[in-house]
Order: sequence, then structure tokens, then C-alpha cells
Amino acid sequence: MNRVAAIASAVVTLAFTDAGRAESFDMNAPSGIERTLRSFSGANLDIRQVYDHGGSGNIGEPKSFAALSVSEIQMIRAAIAVNKPLLHQLNAKGVLLGNIVNVDQAADGGLTVYYR
Repeated sequence: MNRVAAIASAVVTLAFTDAGRAESFDMNAPSGIERTLRSFSGANLDIRQVYDHGGSGNIGEPKSFAALSVSEIQMIRAAIAVNKPLLHQLNAKGVLLGNIVNVDQAADGGLTVYYR
């Protein structure tokens, strides 16, 4: 019986550990991304170029990338502009603020910046 209780306790502990590591379930929502962008230190930064085929809104590479509204893109760009070290890091890699179209946050705190 003690063995079953120990296993159950370990499973519960692991479940709560994973939920805590994600910080919040809305980390990729516009408000979550904005908070992250304003304080991001630059570690774990991935930059990907995307292509808009003829202005259709169908953006490729990666296929699951979804186009944001103009106001959401402006919010992302404003949050990056406030974070000067991040802005300089992006500029050093040839990414201009006006070309950024989306940002995703990973569970480990890393960011993927998409630009065209």
C-alpha cells in the first residue's frame, strides 16, 4: 500500500511541476508575449523569415504560422522597441523592427521572432 501511495505522490508532483514551468497558459496570447518582450534578456532567441504569398494572408514556413491583426503586430513591435538590448540583437542579425510579423514563446522562455 505504501508503494502505491508513493507512486501516486510522485505522479502528482510531476504534474504540478510541469504546469508551473509553463508560467501561464496564455504565454503566447498578445498580453503574455508583450510582457515577455519587454523584459526578454536575449537568451534562446530564434529568428525565422516567413513569406506572404501575394498578400493573401497565407504565410508559409512554417505552415502553422498564423497572421496577426495590424494592432497585434503593432503591439509586438512596440514591446520590442522598449527592450533596447533585444532590438539591438535583432538589428545585428539583419531584422528590422518594421518587418517583424509575429513572436512565439516556448515553455523554456525562449522566443521565436518571425519577420518578412
